[in-house]
Amino acid sequence: MYSSPKKNSSRPKQPNTLRYVNLDECDDSIYGDSTHQESQPDAFDEPWPYRFQHGDCVWVRSTGYEWYPGKVSGQPKVGQTMTGDGLFWPVTFDGNKRKYAAPLNGELKPDTPHTRQLLEEAGIL
Repeated sequence: MYSSPKKNSSRPKQPNTLRYVNLDECDDSIYGDSTHQESQPDAFDEPWPYRFQHGDCVWVRSTGYEWYPGKVSGQPKVGQTMTGDGLFWPVTFDGNKRKYAAPLNGELKPDTPHTRQLLEEAGIL
């Protein structure tokens, strides 16, 4: 378990209804744009438009703001992110825990050398 600083949110949390999405028909140009896929965030909590695949190794932030290594475990759903509609990926982590997480909310990152460097710089890893 790794933890990052907690954020204060003064607005009440609204339930987010996730909807099934057909990726072949989904207009997610922000994910499909190769410049976004190749660009990398400067800070760990920054949103990162990224399209994952089933089985990808990731880092996921839990509801308690701890970061865990995990694995994408299926196809995404679409829902409201901090920046509008975005993809939420099903992730398994910490043994048998499951969560839908959105890269555009800054709560899901690919397990890459750059991500690990950001984890170290943030004092999480």
